[in-house]
Amino acid sequence: MDVRGLSKLLPRVHRTNSFPGYSLRDVFNGYVVPILAVYLFWGYSNKFLGMSVEYLSAMARDITIAGTQMNPSYYAMERLALIVGGVILLCFLLVKNEISTLIRGLRTRDLGTLSECSTSIFAIVCFAVSYVLLTSVLELSPGNQIPFFFFGGAVVAGILLLNDNVSEMFAIRPSNIGYAIREPSILVSAGSIVLLLVMTLNLSMIQPVSQDIPGFLSAMILLTTFYWYMRLSQEGMKPSVQARRTAALAYLALLPFIMFLLLRVLYLQHDPDPVMQNRWEVQFDFMDKVNTFKINPWPMEVVANMDERWLFLKAAIINSARVTLLSIVLCVILGTIVGVTRLSSNKLASTMATVYVEVFRNLPLAVLLFLIATQYGIQAPLFKEETFILGGAVFYSNQGIWFVTVGSYQRLVMGLVALALLRAGLRHMDRVEPRFIVTPNTPFEHLRRPFSTLGWRLESLVADIFLIVAAVVFIDFLVPFASTHGGGTEAAGAMALLVYSLSVTSKIDDDGMNSLQIDDSESGLRKRFTIWVAALAVASGIAVSKGLSWPDYVKDWNGDGIIDSPGSWDIAEGSGFEITPFFLAMMLGLTLFTASTVAEIVRGSIQSLPRGQVEAAISLSLNPYQRLRLVILPQALRSMVPLFNNQFMNVWKNSSLAVIVAYSDIFYVILVMMNNVGKLIPLFILLLITYQAGSLAISAVMNWYNTRVTSVKI
Repeated sequence: MDVRGLSKLLPRVHRTNSFPGYSLRDVFNGYVVPILAVYLFWGYSNKFLGMSVEYLSAMARDITIAGTQMNPSYYAMERLALIVGGVILLCFLLVKNEISTLIRGLRTRDLGTLSECSTSIFAIVCFAVSYVLLTSVLELSPGNQIPFFFFGGAVVAGILLLNDNVSEMFAIRPSNIGYAIREPSILVSAGSIVLLLVMTLNLSMIQPVSQDIPGFLSAMILLTTFYWYMRLSQEGMKPSVQARRTAALAYLALLPFIMFLLLRVLYLQHDPDPVMQNRWEVQFDFMDKVNTFKINPWPMEVVANMDERWLFLKAAIINSARVTLLSIVLCVILGTIVGVTRLSSNKLASTMATVYVEVFRNLPLAVLLFLIATQYGIQAPLFKEETFILGGAVFYSNQGIWFVTVGSYQRLVMGLVALALLRAGLRHMDRVEPRFIVTPNTPFEHLRRPFSTLGWRLESLVADIFLIVAAVVFIDFLVPFASTHGGGTEAAGAMALLVYSLSVTSKIDDDGMNSLQIDDSESGLRKRFTIWVAALAVASGIAVSKGLSWPDYVKDWNGDGIIDSPGSWDIAEGSGFEITPFFLAMMLGLTLFTASTVAEIVRGSIQSLPRGQVEAAISLSLNPYQRLRLVILPQALRSMVPLFNNQFMNVWKNSSLAVIVAYSDIFYVILVMMNNVGKLIPLFILLLITYQAGSLAISAVMNWYNTRVTSVKI
């Protein structure tokens, strides 16, 4: 028999006598899978609801002897109803997806809009009434009635969401009562509400339910879920209606786990075990006390047994931000070079770049950090003894590298400012009237263009000067940020000013107010070159005049003849900053690891460009560097930036591995604090907020830059 004959015979072999016309696969999918799913769902719901009932019963028992609360896990009904009932209400409103419509109707006082949110309004009213009844009127037993009311109310909420007929129930009048009775969905919705109230008040009389509340509620959830699953799979509905009911079905299926998770957290906060209660108590008063352990103080001076834990947390955040920002800059530079090198026609260069990418991309970051940290002490320092470099400006030892801070660095800044102002003037020497002038109309546009009243001839010039000033202010506050005795609070305001100045400049560009006509003739080039040379000479003169001097002494802190600190370039005693081995290991690890991925992003983005772009650049007689800088990279940047955003956030999150090299970042300090004070959840919240804020900040900056890149027409 050939293969074709055998293939025709196989279906007959797989058919069964019990189910004629059906294969084993059909029987399995049609009967075994549903039965198994029902069994697993029943076990899941019954298990989590059972534990939730126990937690809620324990927390609702008010045991008071001689005015002392004897139940450490007890929650007053006011608080319990507010938290548990509020979570159920929030889930209800999120599934219904009417919050924005409800807020708009309340703000505009539009009854038509509010009538569209009848289900949400009904849920809010029910929550308010239930809260009043539980806290002021009803005295329900904590063992049976309170758990049944909460969990039964959550199940009834799911039934109302699935039936989606609250507005129809409100529309029932004596004239149409017959239609309401004949409509099954209205009967189910109204009947479930009445049944919940009756059974809550008389639960002790219904023994099967009072003895097994999780089993009864699990059966209700299972029947409702199965019924609506069948209806949604067979019935043709509008996509919007089907989406709402699918969300309600998901809420009902996840309800046991949601309630368990909520009540588990509440119970752990009032756990009878004092150790667990200390870990889960959400209070931050312990952060106001002095810290008892030391951390690497750079870039902030924090002293154990003197400074509060908040200051240590601030120093840790600055350490994390510092290593992240530097690693981002370095990995972009290195990754771009490696990515372009991989596309080189030079086989040696491309092979070396490929080896780098394949090695570091496939090496776990934790292993890389460990290797760098362990080998640093063997291979470094290059100078085996403590050594002064560059006339005492740099002090090198196995403890790190110490740099002086020039006391009159403001003169350097002044020289740079003079140079930048001259550059701004040169940029606007050959201004011509823009092709079109956009006048700001709204307050937001006036905020983005604060110098529009000066006219088109001066607006761009003043905006450039404003940008220069903002950059100078930022640099001025960046020095304390990177110094031993500095902080980072002022740098945030300087950063905001810099971002605002960039926004003003970009808005001017968007409105067509920065059209320039550049003189590229030989005389124009000679003129600009002469002015640049003169500007450089002026800036250098300002910088060196009484600004720098050779070190004249070394510091002997204790007077014992031992040099404790490097020399000075007219600096204040104790100023300067250092690069520790921990910081170097962390920065190198993050840079080398992330640069391998950045290199692949750059290579893929360049290769995705049409070949015609490169050929057009070659036809213009551009050299390879010019083709890369003027044609290839600007266009490839569109696809690079979104991927860079992900990698930069990964750098920020991967900085938490600093614990491997004992670098005092936010995670390292939080971990030590956790072992020191035993506060688990509060410190976890601080850690979560820090990383979330950093990720959002990086994402905001990259999204803004991505908007700028994609708005440019190519």
